[in-house]
Amino acid sequence: MNWQKLNRQGLFPGPKETKESFLQRVDFCQHLTFHLQQHPDVKFPFPISDQVINNEITKDAFLLCSKTFGMMPDWALIIFHNYKLLPWHGGCAWIFQLDATSPLCAFLQLRKEFKNYSSYLGIYQRSELIAHEMAHVGRMAYEEPKFEELLAYRSSSSFWHKNLSPLVQSANESLFFVILLVATLLTSLTALLVDSFLLTQLSLLALLAPFIAFIMALLRLLKRQSCLKKTLNNLKKIVCKKDASHLLYRLSDKEIFLFANSTPAQISEYIKMQTTCSFRWQFLQQCYFNFS
Repeated sequence: MNWQKLNRQGLFPGPKETKESFLQRVDFCQHLTFHLQQHPDVKFPFPISDQVINNEITKDAFLLCSKTFGMMPDWALIIFHNYKLLPWHGGCAWIFQLDATSPLCAFLQLRKEFKNYSSYLGIYQRSELIAHEMAHVGRMAYEEPKFEELLAYRSSSSFWHKNLSPLVQSANESLFFVILLVATLLTSLTALLVDSFLLTQLSLLALLAPFIAFIMALLRLLKRQSCLKKTLNNLKKIVCKKDASHLLYRLSDKEIFLFANSTPAQISEYIKMQTTCSFRWQFLQQCYFNFS
């Protein structure tokens, strides 16, 4: 089995995968349409068989994926459909299992507009959006939420998107911020309509809540950005610059934190130890290292 080729296709093991389960996932991902045909009882809200394969659409995105993440996942299906996408959403990655015994698999859903246009709302660039969502597809076997968005946004050309968009870590956090803002607005409006000194004071305190939440999220983001940068700099001392960036994308949250606070020698020793018991690190060692 050519591990380097699979790695370049964005098919690499997750932290908990065995060799057997990984190879089952590889086969499933590379032949998704066939496997879907074997499960006619599984219904998606849009036709998976109508995926669009167009080199002109994916060319720039895959070049960006290759540069940023060291992969070109041309096996992944891209479906153009607006199902459940809010007006300000450009697309999403579907990561799923057909049943309890099936391997993980994934595909991309993009807005219909992206089928004919390379941008949307002046915010999303098709190539960058595809690369961002492909970052989630590549890490489908990872359950590592702390750095997931930070890594995915490394494909963005915008300084603000790359550095501030990962401020919110999950959909639940986004909902929390929206609820907080609405609650603050309602409290302020009520204080204007009701002549109450106590309510007025509470409304002034409530105005601080979104600001405090923003500052806390920003401090968390800055801490993690710093950690990511330290880890990358350490990796550059044991592998080439390009490979360091690609290897960073394949680390777990625990490893990013650990490598940020380790010396290059300690990182090398950690990896050597892991290759004795972890299939994932045996795979990555073959792709990025040549330990004697």
